[in-house]
Amino acid sequence: MTRLTRRGALAALATLAGCGGANPLSSSDTTELDAAALRAAVADSPPSVPDRLPVGVGSEHLQASERRARTLLDAVPADLGPDEIPNGAIREEVRRVREGAAERVVRATEAASPFERLSALAGARADARFAAAAWRAIDAGLTHEDVADEATAVREDRRALWERWSYVGGDPVDAALVHAAIEDRLDTADRIANLGRSRHYRAGNPLAVGEAAEDLEDARVAVDDAAHIYDRQTTAVDDPTDLRPRLLAAAESLREAFDAERSALDLVEPDADAPRPWEPEGVDLSRTPVGGALEGLYRSIRPGAPRDPPDGQTVARSLLHRHESFASLWAFESLRARVADDSGEAFAVDSADDVATIRADAVAALRAADAEPRVPALTRAALVDLTRQVAWVDGDIADRDRDVPVRALHHEVSTYLVVGARAREVPRASERVAEALRS
Repeated sequence: MTRLTRRGALAALATLAGCGGANPLSSSDTTELDAAALRAAVADSPPSVPDRLPVGVGSEHLQASERRARTLLDAVPADLGPDEIPNGAIREEVRRVREGAAERVVRATEAASPFERLSALAGARADARFAAAAWRAIDAGLTHEDVADEATAVREDRRALWERWSYVGGDPVDAALVHAAIEDRLDTADRIANLGRSRHYRAGNPLAVGEAAEDLEDARVAVDDAAHIYDRQTTAVDDPTDLRPRLLAAAESLREAFDAERSALDLVEPDADAPRPWEPEGVDLSRTPVGGALEGLYRSIRPGAPRDPPDGQTVARSLLHRHESFASLWAFESLRARVADDSGEAFAVDSADDVATIRADAVAALRAADAEPRVPALTRAALVDLTRQVAWVDGDIADRDRDVPVRALHHEVSTYLVVGARAREVPRASERVAEALRS
């Protein structure tokens, strides 16, 4: 339930191109692309791949979560003025968060799937709780200690779920997706249910009370949603079996296979003799979008790169991470081979048309993967993030209201290239993971 802004996502996605010397593929620093032409290049929407679970989310649970969000919103006056909150900075922050929470509730009702609605309501509830608690701290003297006292119940509920939870399922692929969602929520609750000092505000500031309450609501909704998903899973399976041994064995076999395939590429760390080992021999891609794309893929699979999520209950999520690793490995191989064929000329960017062509290739790859019949649940789960990456980059480009230097779009174009390369490999990765799980 990480809440990530589009700009934050772009920063996380950005890949750093090399910093070598002159390069015939690297456009002149004076080359600028027409803003209107760029906006036209991203005018058509990328494919929409709703985030789904193989098990349904109950309508009553969703309705209860929405009621909770609206109740918290109703506890805060819609028109806060100096009479209610004399401090202008605090007043503006409470008002901003409340408005944002209200918008998130509306977006949740428009979500394309029940699972997306569940996640959207979780974020709305946390924001609404921040505003409601900060207002209560001002209006009724709510303290940080009052909020912290509520954490005991969240910890007890999490412990109770932890003790009864097992990796039950029928089909192991579906089970992996369901239990990955449960793992994600239980890890979230573990991280933020232990309320301590405010992360951003001084003691005595009502916003510190709001922040503590936001963290608590995040933990509460994580536990409640995890419990609901688990209960739906156990009732949906006719003959529930504990699949943990199977999931662990599949994750280990996939790790060994990935290590073997990566070793065959003979990847090395950058050094003085090979400062950019992701480049095909004899091809200089410094300061180019395709160089940035290859570097980003290389760094995700290089020796020493993290192979698993952080420590915790990550049996199912480790399988999804293996899926991502194989897709990235094969995407790196494929893109580097394409670059080597023509020294990267096909990926030169000198005009808005070049940006449109590269983006169109990524969108076509996403559509083809979405239509692939092999292991559709696993494939579409991976495509959710890839389609969001395209949407984030599209939004960033659409915001440009003046001509843009080519160099200023390197990260955006690199992302399109990575998305296209990975999307082409996602169905194959799904088949590999499913084979390991079902064998």
